[in-house]
Amino acid sequence: MKLYADKKKIKPEHKKKNEKKKKRSKKSSSFLRTIFRAILMLGIWGLIALSLVIVWFSHDLPDLKNLQANIRKPSVTIQTFDGTILGTYGDLYEDVIKVQDLPPYVPQALMAVEDRRFYSHFGVDVIGLIRAAYTNYKAQRVVQGGSTLTQQLAKNILFTQGSFSVTDRSYKRKIQEVLLAVWLEWKFTKDQILTMYLNRVYFGSGTYGIDAAAKRYFNKSARNLSVFEAAVIAGLLKAPSKYSPAQHPKRAKARAKIVLELMVEAGFLRDYQSYLDQGVKELTEKEKERQQGQGYKYFADWIYETIPSVIGPIDKDIIVITTLDPELQHKAEKICLEYMETMGKELKTSEISFVAMTPDGAIKVMVGGKDYGASQFNRVTQSLRQAGSAFKTFIYLAALESGLTPETMIDDSPFSLGKWHPSNYRWKTRGEVSIKEAFARSVNSVSIRLTQQVGPLKVAEVAKRLGVTSTLNNDLTISLGTGETTLLELTTAYATFANQGRAVWPYGILEIRDRSGNIVFKHQDSPGKPIINSTVLQNMRELLRAVVEIGSGRAANIDPTIAGKTGSNGDRDAWFFCYREQTSNPEIEGPGGLVIGVWTGNDNNRPMAKASTGSRIPTRVAAAFLRGIQSVKTNTIKPVTNPSQFATPNLDDYVKKL
Repeated sequence: MKLYADKKKIKPEHKKKNEKKKKRSKKSSSFLRTIFRAILMLGIWGLIALSLVIVWFSHDLPDLKNLQANIRKPSVTIQTFDGTILGTYGDLYEDVIKVQDLPPYVPQALMAVEDRRFYSHFGVDVIGLIRAAYTNYKAQRVVQGGSTLTQQLAKNILFTQGSFSVTDRSYKRKIQEVLLAVWLEWKFTKDQILTMYLNRVYFGSGTYGIDAAAKRYFNKSARNLSVFEAAVIAGLLKAPSKYSPAQHPKRAKARAKIVLELMVEAGFLRDYQSYLDQGVKELTEKEKERQQGQGYKYFADWIYETIPSVIGPIDKDIIVITTLDPELQHKAEKICLEYMETMGKELKTSEISFVAMTPDGAIKVMVGGKDYGASQFNRVTQSLRQAGSAFKTFIYLAALESGLTPETMIDDSPFSLGKWHPSNYRWKTRGEVSIKEAFARSVNSVSIRLTQQVGPLKVAEVAKRLGVTSTLNNDLTISLGTGETTLLELTTAYATFANQGRAVWPYGILEIRDRSGNIVFKHQDSPGKPIINSTVLQNMRELLRAVVEIGSGRAANIDPTIAGKTGSNGDRDAWFFCYREQTSNPEIEGPGGLVIGVWTGNDNNRPMAKASTGSRIPTRVAAAFLRGIQSVKTNTIKPVTNPSQFATPNLDDYVKKL
C-alpha cells in the first residue's frame, strides 16, 4: 500500500514535466517551421525579385553581336611625303593584340593596379569590395575602388554603345554593369576578357587599346614594351591626361614607380629599382628629343585645320600626306632656337617664326614659334603684324609697272605732310637717289613719294594681286607698311618673284586617303596665272638682289643667287624675305629653289631693343638655313601608314581572332 501510494504521488509530477517538455518541443518545432517557411518564402520571393531585376535591367542591354565603338571621332594621321608621322588627331585604334602575345608583365602591370584577383573571381570581386569599403571607411574618403577589370570592360561597353553617358552614376548603370560583367565571365575565358579589355580601354591622347598607346607614347608595339613602359601605361588608367608621359613626364615617372611597387606587392616582380632607373633614364632622353623636335606640330595643327576646306567635314578616318621636309624642318628649328638664345636675348625679342616654300607654294618648313609646348599659337599663320618696310616691295613694283626703271632718279629729301613727318632710318639726304639704291637702303621718303605718284589704290591693288588679303589703308600711310598681315601671306607674295611672275597659292597637302587606301583628294600642280610683266619682273628682281648685295640684307649675301627684302616696324617687328634665283645648276636648291620668310618680335607687342631691324636676326637665320643646303626633296610619296590602325574594335572580331 505504501509503495502504491508513493507511486501515486510521483506520477502527476512526471506527467507535468513530460507535458512541459512536449509543449516546449512543439513550440520549438513550430518556431523552426515558421523560420524555415519564412526563409523559404524570402528565398522564393528573393529569387522572383532577382529574376524581375535581371529581366527588367537586361531588356535594354546593348546588342553584343554588333559591339562597335561608334561614338569615336574620325581618326586623322598627318605625315610627310616620305612617311614621317607628324601628328594624329581624333581617336586612334590599332589592330587587335592577344594577351598571349604580350610580355607577361604588361597585363600584370594592369592587374596590379586595377584587379589583382582577376583570375579568381566571377566578374564581381566580393572580397575586393569588402576590402575597398574598409579602406575607404578608414580613410574617411574614397581612396580605393572595388570594380574588377570585367566590370570596367562592361562599363566601357555600356558607354561606347551609348547606353549611358560617361558621367552617369545611376543605380541602373551599376546594376547593368554587374549583369554584363557576370555574362562576360560566363561567355568568355579570362584571357579573352583581358584581351578585350586591353584593346578597348582609353589611355589618353585619343588612343584606345594597349598597342595604340604603346605606339603613341613609345613609338613601338605593345609586344616590345619594357617593364617600366608597361608600368607607365598602366598608370595612365587612373587619369590619362594627368599622367601622360608626353605632356607630364615627371608625373608619369612618379606614377610608374607606384605601379612597380604594386607589382612587387602583388608578387609579379621581385624587385623594381633596376627597371625604374633604366626607364626613367630612357624617358628623360625621349623627353629631351621631344622638346627639341616638336616645332613641326605647328604645321600639323595648321594642316588639320585646313582639311575641311579641302574635302569638307571630316566624317571618316583619313591619312593626310603633306609637303613638309623633316630634314629641313629640323635644321630650321635648330637655327631659330640658337639665334633666339644668343641674339634674341641681346635684342630683347622673345619669339620667332619661319616658313620656307617652293616657288609654286609647297611648304617645306614651318616654325610657328620658339616653343610649341609653351605656346601653340602659330605665328606663321595666325599672327597679324604690321609689315613695315617689307611692304615697300609692292610700292616699288607698282612704280615699275607705271613706267619707272631701277635707274630712275627720285627726290630723297625728308617728306612732310601737315603734322605727319616720317623720318628716314640712317639715311642722309643726297637730293636725288636711284630707285634701285632707295629700295636697297629702304629710304622711307622715296617710298612715300612713289606711293603719292602711283596712288595708294594702285599699291593696294598690287599687294592684293600678289596674295595679301588683309585690309589696307587708302592713304599715304600705306607706304610705311601699316597694314597688318601674316608671315605666310607675305612669303607667298614674295614667292611670285621666284615663280617667274606667276600667282602662288601656299599649300601643304599633297594627298588625302581613306583607311582603305582610296585617294580622297590629290593636289593638282598648276603653273599659276602670270601676274607680273616679264620686263617688270626682271627689274624687280634686280632691286631685290640689290638689297642683299649692297643694302640692308647683306648678312644673307652668301652667294650671288640670293635676293630679298628686309623689313621693320619701329622696334616691334623685324622681317626678312628672300629666295634663291633659279640657276642651271640642279645641285643648288633643286629646280626652282626655296622662298623663305622670317619674323622676330614679342607677342605682347612690347618693343625690342633699338635697331632690332630685319637686318639683324632674320637675315642671319635665313643665311644659316640656306648655307650648305644642296637640294630640296621632291614630293615623291612613299607608301602610307598601315591603315589597320583605323580599325574600330569589334567584339565579334575579338572572338574570331582569339
